[in-house]
Amino acid sequence: MQFLSIASAWFAAALPAIAAMYLLKRTYENKMISSHLLWQRVLREQEANRPWQKLRSRWLLLLQLLIASILILALMEPVATRPAAPSGHAILLIDRSASMASTLSTADQASSPESTTRLELAIKEALQWLGQQAVSRPVTVITTGSQPEVLVNRQSNKDEITRQLQRIVPFYGKSDQAAALSLADSLLQDDPSGEIVIYTDGHWSDASEANKLQLRAPTVLHAIDGSESIQNVSIAYFGIKPATSSSGTGRGVITLRNDGEQDQSLKLEVYAVTAAGEQILTAEPLIAVQAGEWESAEVSELPQALYYKAQFKQRDDFLADNTAYQFPAVPRQRQALLVTEGNLFLEKALLLAGVQTVKISPDSPAPADEQANKIDWIVTDGQYGTLAADPDWSKLLESKPLWMIDHPEQSDQNAAVPANHRVVKKEHTVTSYLTFADTHIGRLAKPAPSDVTWGEPVLSYGGIPAIYAGTHDGMPRLRFTFDFQDTDLPLRPEFPVLIVQAAEWMSGGLQLELGSSTAEQQLELSFHSDTFKAEWETVQLAAIGASAGQKKSAELELDAQDLYQAPSAPGLYRLIEKNIDNAIVSDRLLAVSADQTELMNLAASEEKLRLVSGPAVGVPDAAETAGPDQPPIQKQKVSLQLYAAILLLLVLGAEWEVYRRGLSS
Repeated sequence: MQFLSIASAWFAAALPAIAAMYLLKRTYENKMISSHLLWQRVLREQEANRPWQKLRSRWLLLLQLLIASILILALMEPVATRPAAPSGHAILLIDRSASMASTLSTADQASSPESTTRLELAIKEALQWLGQQAVSRPVTVITTGSQPEVLVNRQSNKDEITRQLQRIVPFYGKSDQAAALSLADSLLQDDPSGEIVIYTDGHWSDASEANKLQLRAPTVLHAIDGSESIQNVSIAYFGIKPATSSSGTGRGVITLRNDGEQDQSLKLEVYAVTAAGEQILTAEPLIAVQAGEWESAEVSELPQALYYKAQFKQRDDFLADNTAYQFPAVPRQRQALLVTEGNLFLEKALLLAGVQTVKISPDSPAPADEQANKIDWIVTDGQYGTLAADPDWSKLLESKPLWMIDHPEQSDQNAAVPANHRVVKKEHTVTSYLTFADTHIGRLAKPAPSDVTWGEPVLSYGGIPAIYAGTHDGMPRLRFTFDFQDTDLPLRPEFPVLIVQAAEWMSGGLQLELGSSTAEQQLELSFHSDTFKAEWETVQLAAIGASAGQKKSAELELDAQDLYQAPSAPGLYRLIEKNIDNAIVSDRLLAVSADQTELMNLAASEEKLRLVSGPAVGVPDAAETAGPDQPPIQKQKVSLQLYAAILLLLVLGAEWEVYRRGLSS
């Protein structure tokens, strides 16, 4: 406790004066008298009373001394000091970089299959801090990332702040923590009563840049297990190269990096994953990696697959880099079943389009089992009606994308000779860049409307539909109503273009896989001409090994821009494109990994985070405390005069009670 007016202590001289009044007071003895005639004697005795008699204990004296003491204390203006109650604008800065996704070194692995991460602990402590703040205190929440993100701005609703804190997820890309710190400081430029509260483990790749910032705002730094280095082994590189021999289709190169403090011997598992989702274990190399070193291993004779996956199951502090994905060096050639009695022009054009054809006669039985599984789509060059009448062929035709080519005969009543050469076409993948100018078509079939409900005419010749395109059960389907041998189209330069574009449509918009990227990296994407909407579908998350059955999707906002953001978590994703009828027109895979510079920073940082700020409150091993030239921690002075006044009123009430009861002497 302190006194703002020490000089008022001189009023304490009144205390001896009050006591002296009682010392000099005359006292009387109670006596019984029989007559008032004796009062004259009593008056004469008053003159004989002795002053300076012994001071006796009297209630009234004690109360008056207490009242005088309270008045003197009130005049001295007593105050009590305590840490200043925070009421200014507070900014919560949550570090969500890759290191914050690591598990705590003190976590109880036996009690919980999912260990607590540093980010989860940071959010828990931030919620505890929030519960201790005044109801009306404005709070802003900022998270780190490639760019700082403001989740809430000057919000005093604790429920809303809590919801936003619980939605924070790790960021595995290149983080710019210094930018987030600079933004937080700038928001408090005009608020001297504000403060920045940081939750981080101190593993900042840009720590040197952050340490150079001259922060104006007070900074409170909460270290989340920041004194502990992270024990981590990661798959730093996974590449697929073409096979050097005829046996096998490729070879893989896998590099491991040990950022821990102990040597490790890890058993890798390399899988080849087929288009049907089957995982084939192809190799299990054992790699020994010394602490702080890199080691590589080569895997040969990789079978043909949609993609490859390398992983090790030994747990460490950071799980998101224990799995890596890669795609074949040469994309798999699409295989088409060509049912024909002979069509040299079509066979050569399909070969130029990069389609591997398996030629079969219409009289042959339908392929089954493994042969049928290898077929991507089917071309029926005539004889479709006969094939559809066969149960085995009908089942196969319904299960695959189908391209039908009619052979209208002169005796066919459902065929017609075009009246003119006028061409009308709709914008479509199959008809792009084509004019059909001066092309002669002798006869066209006219299928019943019930036979082409799956599509619409994209090209008409002489007023008769020549090409139908659409989807059936989500699979591409085409129908050419004319025979290539009844037209001069195969002799024209547009014919190979038509076959290439038709093969692209049948292959679902044949495009290469998207390859690899880091989390939330900007990607330059091109879409199918019929794409109406696109979305990322999660195939598997690297951090938790989520299966394809746990799919989550996020729709992209298609616009004129070419750059789109990759998913935020390491794993394997599929970019699905759909047309206006919600049919899939294309799907491509993308492997997402954590940023390598962030992963290399998971080990103990060379430069510690040492913030220079206003009245900072540091945490040992995480930041330097305020220096001698910095102002002390702010204190709040609370006046005690109100309490003195209340006590004075109570004592006055007691004095009145003494008078009322006649206890003054």
